[in-house]
Amino acid sequence: MDHPVFIAGAGRSGTTLAVDMIGLHEELSPLYETEFVTRLAMMIFGQKLPFEELRVHVRKLMDQWTVSLPHRPHNKREHERYHHGPHHVLFTRELALRRTDRFLAELASGVAPIRALAALCDALFADHARRDSKRIVVNKTPSYVHILPVLDAMYPASKVVHCVRDGRDVACSVLSRPWGPRTVGEAAQWWAQKAGEAVAWGRAHPDRYLEVRYEDLLRAPQDELARVLEFLGVEAQATDMLARYGREIRLDTGRSGRWKTLPGQDLAAFHARAGGLLEHFGYAA
Repeated sequence: MDHPVFIAGAGRSGTTLAVDMIGLHEELSPLYETEFVTRLAMMIFGQKLPFEELRVHVRKLMDQWTVSLPHRPHNKREHERYHHGPHHVLFTRELALRRTDRFLAELASGVAPIRALAALCDALFADHARRDSKRIVVNKTPSYVHILPVLDAMYPASKVVHCVRDGRDVACSVLSRPWGPRTVGEAAQWWAQKAGEAVAWGRAHPDRYLEVRYEDLLRAPQDELARVLEFLGVEAQATDMLARYGREIRLDTGRSGRWKTLPGQDLAAFHARAGGLLEHFGYAA
């Protein structure tokens, strides 16, 4: 299996649409969402728990995360339909738990944590790709924006696609969700932190980083897909992929620009916290 490709971005920024479309390529296997990778990385490299405490947390996390495989719970709405579904994970609970035990055993024996985590992901990603009869895993999880340095250490030749959406539209979307920020100002800070972390990593690794705007993917999908495939170094199949996608899924272009209905004070609050990033991504005021 080749190095995986990672897709990241603030939630509600089109990451699922991007991986779903890219996954129609004959060599690219979409794998999403694998939030456990982010949580394991944060446990190991962020919290730095004592090993026995880490062992308990890891086993609990993986037991809960895998319980419904091959299906995963989701909060997508009725209008959000995808060729591969709201989640696409092909490896089994049994494999994941078996490899988790090996991962913990390697940590206990003194294997470097970054190597042990890479070995766990290698095993699960390779099984997913094998079941999908494809060569390259395209692994999408929005929260990867927070662990790009860890993913870089695990896979130094991997590439990152950063999905971007007008942060004001992201705010409109997340404010309607039970898990998101509660005010436009909070949403601006939430979006800016996530997008900013990805941009910072991209500046340090320009040859391995690509920004894809959600709006461009909707308005000019063939051009955007062709650009992504060129970046990934695989054979161009954008026209055929888009034709297949269009037979099953209707791209909804009417969900952009909702931010224009926000009150003036909310827009001012957003620009005060994230106006610079809006300009960076090319979004007009």
